[in-house]
Amino acid sequence: MRPTWVALGVAVVFTVGLGLADTVSTVRGWESMPVADRAAFDPLGSAFAGLTFAQLALGVLGVLAATSEYSSGTIVATLTAQPRRAAAFAGKAGTILGVSLLIGQALAFGSYLLGQAVLHGQHLDVGLGAPGVLRSVTGAGLYLCVVTMVGLGLGMLLRHPAAATAALIAVVFLAYGAAKAVEGWSYLPSRLLLSNAGDVVAQVHAVAAKPRLPSLGLAYLDLALYLTAALALGAWRSTRDV
Repeated sequence: MRPTWVALGVAVVFTVGLGLADTVSTVRGWESMPVADRAAFDPLGSAFAGLTFAQLALGVLGVLAATSEYSSGTIVATLTAQPRRAAAFAGKAGTILGVSLLIGQALAFGSYLLGQAVLHGQHLDVGLGAPGVLRSVTGAGLYLCVVTMVGLGLGMLLRHPAAATAALIAVVFLAYGAAKAVEGWSYLPSRLLLSNAGDVVAQVHAVAAKPRLPSLGLAYLDLALYLTAALALGAWRSTRDV
């Protein structure tokens, strides 16, 4: 459907375009950058700046993949062709999982390559063989895939594009404020946030510099839990009445 291609186009433009612009800005300001900032410089951080917007675009892609059939009425034809609703959902989820994983990795590696080409002028670039770099790039792509699947799960659960998109924004973006508000009592909610997990797995030096960030192991566990929850919600709702 046309909205699907629009969502993909937005993901590409924001991920590559903003990442490239941020990297160029970093290179231009390198000479005047404070020593402390230079020491903490992440060679992939600026290249992945566009992921903040791309995750929303891909999440909406997941929402549309789930809700488009219900809003257009074509779900009737789908269930007529495949009366087993669990099997129909499994086919849809498997397809979106494969496509989003491929797109996520392509965006991550594309951003990495363009970013390193710009950083090469200041000799700040790093190769995939450097410690943590390959893991960081693949982790960023994996995170985009998980966000897409969360969108799919919410779309299946709510079956309405606007409601599911609002829920996606709450999970990916607005939950940060709620978790931060209770950090005086516990950092656990912050450590379980999807966005924080994405930040950690996409860092070259994935060390939780702040107590609110999960460790690398917990970040991967967070992604697995969100993916499992999305698939479970979608599978459960797919067996309910249309």
